[in-house]
Amino acid sequence: MHGHTTTNADVDRIQRMEAVPRILKAVAEITGMRFAAVARVTETRWTACAVLDELGFGLEPGGDLELQTTICDEIRQHQQPVAFDHASEHPVFSRHHTPLQYGLESYVSVPIFRGSGEFFGTLCAIDSRPAAVDNTRVLKSLQLFAEMIGMQLELIDDLDAARTRLRNVQFRQALVTETERDIRDVFQPILTSLYLLRTSPTLSGEDRNLVEEMDTWCLQLSDLLHQQLDAAVGRIEQRLSDTLEREVVAS
Repeated sequence: MHGHTTTNADVDRIQRMEAVPRILKAVAEITGMRFAAVARVTETRWTACAVLDELGFGLEPGGDLELQTTICDEIRQHQQPVAFDHASEHPVFSRHHTPLQYGLESYVSVPIFRGSGEFFGTLCAIDSRPAAVDNTRVLKSLQLFAEMIGMQLELIDDLDAARTRLRNVQFRQALVTETERDIRDVFQPILTSLYLLRTSPTLSGEDRNLVEEMDTWCLQLSDLLHQQLDAAVGRIEQRLSDTLEREVVAS
């Protein structure tokens, strides 16, 4: 279940990348192929994260293929690109189960790595007709696109972490509210006692003036503590906001 949750989150990450549809369109134009996709590939699952389908393959974002039927599973293991132009005439892929099962003639797929070097999945293209893709120009282009996607994945993770820190400000605000309540609980008995003293008919005028001054000092000190707490929260929020803004601009 954890694996499914992680994969679904990865689909969401890819879907959030505005550049991905343009990348898939560029892949289709460069290769001359009618289907291109970004796939999340794990040890147990192949999941489409983004799809350009002019072939009628029928796969949509979030859709799965049986992992063992895909060449991407092999790429996950050896982490190298795979390409062939014409499967039925190829000495190896004419007998390979993937093009036979899915009716493919041309195929190209390159691995996508996160910034940390961890394997994420593949950027791939397929077609039921031959295409000239097993060449340096196509492979280098797709590898560059895959690197861009990997960098974007790392950036999204960093932005999500920054947003989490910003959400934690709400917790800090709740903590400040609790602290303010504690301050009020400390001062309230003192202020009540001073009020009772100040209104006592037996209190001398000089003592009454002193009590009134003490009452004023308590109120001022309470207000000062509240202001300091508010200022501290404001500084924390501003620093976190500045951090997030810098990361967004950097993207």
